[in-house]
Amino acid sequence: MKEFKKITLEKYFRTLIGRMEKANRFSTARNYTKTMESFMGFLKNDRLLVSDLSQDVVARYNEHLKERHVTRNTLSFYNRILRAVYNKAVQDGYAPAYGPCLFDEVYTGVDRTRKRSVSKKILRQIAGLDLHDNPEMELSRDLFLFSFFARGMCFVDLAYLTWKEVSNGSLEYIRSKTDQRMEVRIEPCMAAIMEKWKKDASLNFVFPIVRAENSKEAFEEYQYRLCRHNLMLKEIGRRVNVPFPLNSYVARHSWASLARDSGVSLSVISSGMGHTTERTTRIYLSELDNKIIDHANRRVISLILE
Repeated sequence: MKEFKKITLEKYFRTLIGRMEKANRFSTARNYTKTMESFMGFLKNDRLLVSDLSQDVVARYNEHLKERHVTRNTLSFYNRILRAVYNKAVQDGYAPAYGPCLFDEVYTGVDRTRKRSVSKKILRQIAGLDLHDNPEMELSRDLFLFSFFARGMCFVDLAYLTWKEVSNGSLEYIRSKTDQRMEVRIEPCMAAIMEKWKKDASLNFVFPIVRAENSKEAFEEYQYRLCRHNLMLKEIGRRVNVPFPLNSYVARHSWASLARDSGVSLSVISSGMGHTTERTTRIYLSELDNKIIDHANRRVISLILE
């Protein structure tokens, strides 16, 4: 039997986290840290070697999570990261590549959760709010609208958008989540928001969200600003009677749903949002109102009965 280099799972986790932080992949490093802490909480004082990870250990870990009433998506999140760590360990010579698949019997999918979008009426109400007495809330409102106007641009991409990525009347940036190149025409409503907050931003960034030059400090600043942004949006949502907590993703879901309802094809929506597959786009689309479906059904029936 082949001998594998010995390293504990915790130490290997920390090695990978260190690599990610060195590569400025702080968000991924944070996700690995969460998974490591969860798994180490399950192991307690057991210094498990990576090569000793087995289907039984993975199954017991999943039972441990279920007993703590972890959601299926969170369960899958931990399993997928643990699987990624094991696969990297195989490449680094710490674990066997063959034998039973460790994760065949546990959940690694993604449950479709109820996606939130708001109507044209709500968006107009949000745009019309007088927030001049609360600059932080006014900025969050404007960023929410900018995200919507920019085809559902994610908050992380707004936060790190630089003036170098603004040229020839377009935003040309790389999506942080997929590394996909995006080009978005700057509409007058977007230009007005950019100009409005220009004086408060740093020389490099378009919006006053991130100011630190050090990568790790900038990421920590981004995390704090995202939290504050969502708190401000939650209050804005209450003011216009949105029946669920407003957050940064609602702008993205709303653009997708309103584009779909306006007759834009799924392929165009998918491309506009920077998705690699239409399957991903469907996750962002709100469910069609039954009245719309009923109306469509009546049209189909009329083809037969009239």
